Amino acid sequence: MKKILKLSAFALLSISLTACSEAAVKETSLDNKNEKELPPIHEDYSSNWWKDQPNGNADTNKDWDGEGWILSANEVSNGIAIADIKTGNPVKYIQSSGTPHHVHLNKDQTWAFATQRYGTSVLAINMETLESHDIDFPGFDKPPAPQHMTFSRDGKYAFTSLNGVGAVGMIDAEKAELVKVFKDVGKKPRDLNVTPDGKKLFVSLQAEPFITVIDIESGEMRYLERTETDYGKGTGSGLDMSNDGKFVAVSNTADDEVAIYDAESEKLLKKIGDIPKPVNVHFMGDTHDLVTGNRNDGSISIIDAEKLKFIKTVKTGAGTNIPYLGPDGYWYTSQNGAGFLTVLDPKDNYKIVRKIWGVQNIHWLSWSPDGSMMFGSNWGDKTLTKIDLTKKKDFRQTIPVGLNPNGIAIKTNVPKDQILAYQKGNEEEANRIKKASTLVFPEAKDINEEAFLGTCLQCHDIGRIMKNSSKGAEQWTAVVDRMAGNGAKMTDEQRQQIIDYLATDKHKALKIQTELELELAEQNKDKE
Repeated sequence: MKKILKLSAFALLSISLTACSEAAVKETSLDNKNEKELPPIHEDYSSNWWKDQPNGNADTNKDWDGEGWILSANEVSNGIAIADIKTGNPVKYIQSSGTPHHVHLNKDQTWAFATQRYGTSVLAINMETLESHDIDFPGFDKPPAPQHMTFSRDGKYAFTSLNGVGAVGMIDAEKAELVKVFKDVGKKPRDLNVTPDGKKLFVSLQAEPFITVIDIESGEMRYLERTETDYGKGTGSGLDMSNDGKFVAVSNTADDEVAIYDAESEKLLKKIGDIPKPVNVHFMGDTHDLVTGNRNDGSISIIDAEKLKFIKTVKTGAGTNIPYLGPDGYWYTSQNGAGFLTVLDPKDNYKIVRKIWGVQNIHWLSWSPDGSMMFGSNWGDKTLTKIDLTKKKDFRQTIPVGLNPNGIAIKTNVPKDQILAYQKGNEEEANRIKKASTLVFPEAKDINEEAFLGTCLQCHDIGRIMKNSSKGAEQWTAVVDRMAGNGAKMTDEQRQQIIDYLATDKHKALKIQTELELELAEQNKDKE
């Protein structure tokens, strides 16, 4: 017998402050006392639309009319949701064949691409027709597992790390077709960045002590020294390139350090230590300020890459994920394990000047082209948060999209007729999102399984857990601790119960799906 989870785990996490009706939107908008004038876009701000993470929108129109669509990759629902920015109403929900991780729009915003980790393909969505197809990567015995994606600056090509097979896929970003695959890149490729001239691709590897440089035209590869530590368990992590293409930085997570390279000569310049388990690393806009997201202790570390000098580490919030330079010149950090995001002033010794509450395990941030709105994916929930920055007081609207949204993208050049066609709402698509937000799972057989089912659902890593090849209590301990770092709430007793349960491999017999996935499976059976 099966029971439907009424999202109790998520209800505990959801914060009522994030909810706001369309009526409240209009009412607040009419309150002139709450209006404020935004500062001009900061000179160093960049949306970084071409980057794998974090990235924003290619449209830099400061006269943006506030209309458009927002897309989100919902990892536990296994689908992509598209919603109207102004009203929050659903436009379309697309059930995917894998676990969508990040979603990106190409330079012209004609195609959206969703990487499907644990899957075999990249999902391509035609943004005019909203029809979709899978871009497959043939020639492998196991799933390629596309993870992250970056673009060439001219917008012609997209590159995706095939984390499961040690390769990189090259896609025609204007036609949504596979061009070629670079094999033997190294184990578990993750982040990747293209030089501004489009000639070289730098790739970080989670399970190798080096990074890989690929000559895109010839396919020739070079492997650059990174560390002497054994990274065979996959603890290596993020990589970023400065916007001018001068520096490349990679997080040596297990070594508590960041390695910095000269991108042209490919020379290792320096390793900066005393950084607590850095994961993501990011150059702030058009500067050489390099900042890491240290999930382990909820902090960021700041480095001057030009001077190869460590500046300081600042505690920001549990599960700190990615640092951003906002269009207002402040630094923002998303927190996987907290109910707020943090705002710092880089001109005041990186002082924390504000915490924006009412979000849940916020993971990915993005701004509108004119800087008037900020969007965030609520990783521990089933919504996105839209914050109107033209108000003195926080004004938020939540947008329902499906379980555990990760990457988001904004399409701001939607034709007016398409905007109007979808703006009134679509009851059928809203119902699909509701079903995609409701998990169905078996009755727990014992207290250990009950602890697992009640906790893993609060964390985006449910897909990673169900497909994980870890063996024994020791290996599963690290996985469960990562769940806690990403926002899963558990007592010490529950933590041990979950570890004991996973060590038995009993979870592999579970079938956890959404109502929509079960419904579609039944429909497919009827067609056979």
